[in-house]
Amino acid sequence: MIDEIRSGSGAAGGGYSQVIPMEEFNLHLTGDIHAITAANNLLAAQLEARMFHEATQTDAALYGRLVPAKDGKRTFSPIQLARLAKLGIEKTDPDTLTEEEIRRFVRLDIDPDTITWQRVIDTNDRFLRKITVGQSPTEKGHTRSCQFDITVASEVMAVLALTTSLRDMRERLGRCVVASDRAGQPVTADDLVRKEERNGW
Repeated sequence: MIDEIRSGSGAAGGGYSQVIPMEEFNLHLTGDIHAITAANNLLAAQLEARMFHEATQTDAALYGRLVPAKDGKRTFSPIQLARLAKLGIEKTDPDTLTEEEIRRFVRLDIDPDTITWQRVIDTNDRFLRKITVGQSPTEKGHTRSCQFDITVASEVMAVLALTTSLRDMRERLGRCVVASDRAGQPVTADDLVRKEERNGW
């Protein structure tokens, strides 16, 4: 019995039709559009959280969160080593960094006025075109104005359309510029990552 005829793909240009049996409700909702929305908004949340923690914690506390000791030993992940190299710090042992090097490592010092990474939604809701976030008392007054864009107009959508492999996609996403620091240097998605296992990528 034919339960459904589904047309189209994920709005990425490769449309097709298929006859499929009825399936249980898919929590991934609309497929790749929903995945793009989730990935984009995860980075937006990460950006807000990083600014909040930098504003409310000491360098030592931030370092403890970013490079926690496991079985009494700290280690840098590959992506953290890449950030150290970007900063011109050649050390690979977390216990050998100076206080100044720790400060440079843990503080992205993002200028909120330069943030270009917006939240996205797959709904044309005009009242989300300009919003204020951070109004909860738990955010301790760290509010700012931002906006929602349409999912398919996001940089993640552009990366998905252009990527040639999983590795290429990971690298392109990591290079996405989300803001600038107060010295005018670009801050990328990779700069926001705390820990990462590359799984051979």
